[in-house]
Amino acid sequence: MSSKPDENALQRKSKPGIIYLSSVPPYMKPNKMRNIMSQFGEVGKIYLQPEDSAIRKKRKLGGGSGKKKFTEGWIEFKKKRIAKAVVQSLNGNIIGGKKGSYYHDDIWTMKYLPRFKWSNLTEKLAYDAAVRKKKLQQELAQVRKETNFYLEQMDKNKQVTAIKRKREEKGQSTASVSGSNGVKVLSNADVSDNSVREPKQRRLVESKGESLPHALFNSVFTQ
Repeated sequence: MSSKPDENALQRKSKPGIIYLSSVPPYMKPNKMRNIMSQFGEVGKIYLQPEDSAIRKKRKLGGGSGKKKFTEGWIEFKKKRIAKAVVQSLNGNIIGGKKGSYYHDDIWTMKYLPRFKWSNLTEKLAYDAAVRKKKLQQELAQVRKETNFYLEQMDKNKQVTAIKRKREEKGQSTASVSGSNGVKVLSNADVSDNSVREPKQRRLVESKGESLPHALFNSVFTQ
């Protein structure tokens, strides 16, 4: 019987375990996280997801801290039994430590990920990056579409304004031509002018002191 240890048993013992942190204490950096977790066992890889730069910029403009924050994280322990023990011990509890320390009252929120490998995380990160890139491309395409629509509307408005101006100018020129086609349009001053007079009726001239019939009779009978 061989005294050589079972290699498969050693591999099972040394199989790493990964825990997931749904939230990271404010402004805690990867080095600080490693120092805390190393108290429980040997830590392998650590990845903390940085917050969106736009959120950080908005917080800074609003008078808040400009320090870098992390939204979630993954921690790999060399032994999965240690990872399970860490989750059972810390999840839902305050970080504690020295009273009055910056992270003393923050609460751990973590979960053990069974059958999860670090390669799964890299695939997830690559997928998330592709999703963000696609979303950004869609947003940029929407912005370009809205910009082009706005420019088209501006061009149409300019065309309508130009057509309206031409019509107004054409209407003014037509009015001036109709006034100079040989027909004079009289104004109120022209109507009141003495050059426009009513025709006078001619009256028969009567003989002085006699009416017309008497003068006619006298001339006839005196001959």
